[in-house]
Amino acid sequence: MTKKILGLSMVVAMLSMVSIPAFATITIPETIVTAVSIPTYTSTQALELIPTIITWAFGFLLAIVVLMLIASAYLFVTGGGNPDQIGQARKMLMFALIGLAVALVARGLIYIMIEILGV
Repeated sequence: MTKKILGLSMVVAMLSMVSIPAFATITIPETIVTAVSIPTYTSTQALELIPTIITWAFGFLLAIVVLMLIASAYLFVTGGGNPDQIGQARKMLMFALIGLAVALVARGLIYIMIEILGV
């Protein structure tokens, strides 16, 4: 099963490597291309982006934790008394919970620092 997935992913990777140069030769009419302006930010605007980035990163970490919890539960259920698989599921569960704790502590430290600094 793993060899089939690995083989399929290799085929997809090879096809994408072959097809990407074909897309590079496509010409786009001038009427479609519009001027792109790169926004410039002041330091205060850049500082306002930091909470948004932190919120997105925290949400991403929580999604990873949920996926790890689901994978660990799957390993527990399908373990069937196999001590190696049960051990792997326990490790995965422990790492997921440690990751959740680190994410929560990091998120809490931000608010503690905001209160201390009075920002």
